[in-house]
Amino acid sequence: MALSFSLDKKRGKKCFMVAARELGIAWDNTPQYWEWLSRPDSRFSEVATLKWVCWLDIRGKIETQILSKRTKYVPYLVFKLEDRSHGLGNANAVVRFVDSESDNEAEQRAIVVRVSGRGLRATLPLRRDDGWMEIKLGNFFNDTAEDGVVDARLMEIRCLGGKSGLIVQRMEFRPE
Repeated sequence: MALSFSLDKKRGKKCFMVAARELGIAWDNTPQYWEWLSRPDSRFSEVATLKWVCWLDIRGKIETQILSKRTKYVPYLVFKLEDRSHGLGNANAVVRFVDSESDNEAEQRAIVVRVSGRGLRATLPLRRDDGWMEIKLGNFFNDTAEDGVVDARLMEIRCLGGKSGLIVQRMEFRPE
């Protein structure tokens, strides 16, 4: 598994990065929809480049037992947009404990985020120092680290217009 670990310098808590190749991306192995490329500015050897889909669904999962206990975590999607990106406005983001909540239950409380364009500051991606962008997908509290698997998801599965130009590098699980 392409997973990278670091310590948060301020808090001494564990941070994990899950490479794009390890994310659950709908149709990622279909060459007419996604392309796997190497980029010199990426921390990992490959990024997923969206060529065209109508159904965007990206999931990152992590075991709570490897995270710091009694810590609030925020999963972020780290990405870039190509100059000619299309259809990547609003999307839903949700975080859930896999063993305690179904996909349908989680989708009912999804938050709306903006992948591109204009919107409320809280829902927009932020530009990082490394040139990539990140968007907050929600948060969760890792109490005893015995909750099993956390699933963080970005999806746009209702408006079935074409989407293209998203470059996914990784998902980060960082303490807040």
